[in-house]
Amino acid sequence: MNKTLIPLLLLSSTSVLANTVHISPEMKIGPYEGTGISGAGIQLGLTDTLGLDAVYLSYSHTSAEFLYLDKDRLKTYRIGAQKQLVNRPKMSLQLEAGWVEYEGQQRRFASNEVRFAEATGVSISANWVIAVTDNIAFRAGTDLNYIDRDKTFLPYDLSAMFSTGIIFSF
Repeated sequence: MNKTLIPLLLLSSTSVLANTVHISPEMKIGPYEGTGISGAGIQLGLTDTLGLDAVYLSYSHTSAEFLYLDKDRLKTYRIGAQKQLVNRPKMSLQLEAGWVEYEGQQRRFASNEVRFAEATGVSISANWVIAVTDNIAFRAGTDLNYIDRDKTFLPYDLSAMFSTGIIFSF
């Protein structure tokens, strides 16, 4: 974490004290229909950096089961930025890019045989942000992860998740 945070701080403006901290916890739904809330994540970064409203690192962890046979875990690591698009009401767009790590376990029906799989892929995310005050905003969006399905137990190369969260800037 320190190795990633140091370059982010170096890229920020020299008046670090003028910048505020961007923290945003989130909940995730997906990747299977009907899985409900299956994950969580967090964004940590600085606001008013590099000419953007926020620059941040994003981490999420999602676990899902399908018919008690497949257990899948997705961990995403991304870097993102937020830019204000509309002034009244204050609305912004967040875009993120990074990678995803997959761990899967598949149990054969009517058998004790268990198979395991691991893979990595590309992860992107987009969120729409609506600020209710200068320090609090709500966001909602989607995450798309591309992982070669021949290396996983997922039914498709592309997995999608819905995410929603709250942003605190202080």
